Parts: sequence; structure tokens; C-alpha cells
Amino acid sequence: MSQMLPRRTVITFDPLTEHLKNLQPDEVNALQMMQGVYSNQIALSTVLISLQHGAFNSDNNLHGLADSVAGNALPRLTPICDEIKENLNNG
Repeated sequence: MSQMLPRRTVITFDPLTEHLKNLQPDEVNALQMMQGVYSNQIALSTVLISLQHGAFNSDNNLHGLADSVAGNALPRLTPICDEIKENLNNG
């Protein structure tokens, strides 16, 4: 004789979804800013892994490549850093 498994309960209230629906505009802006910072961190991590991979597989000028990556990435991160500092000082 087979036994029936009890049905899973259906959740009608999701606290996280309700909380996200009720965020204030400044909280939404903060979440978007954190998403941008996280996205930049992922991009920088990818670049570093690529640099390390290239260093192991080639005899090219690694310092020149690192300078190029830093020259392209750091100017994009400076305004984000300034905005975070400004929000921390104001908040």
C-alpha cells in the first residue's frame, strides 16, 4: 500500500517581497548603488583572474597590461567611491 505524502503548504506572504515593495526612494537608490558596486567588483575580479592566467601562460609584459587595466578601471570607480563616501557622511 502506498502512502500519500502531505501537500506542501503554499506560502501566501513573502516577507522579503513585501519589504522590497515598500522601500523608500532613498533605500531603492542605495540598493541600486550597491548593485553597481557589486557589479564593478565582479568585473575587477574577472580582470585579475585573467591577468593571473595570462601571467602563467605567457612571457608578455605583465606590468604594462596591469597598468593599462588600472588606467581604465580606476577612473570609473572614483566617482562611485566619492558617492559612497558622500552618502556615508550624510547618512
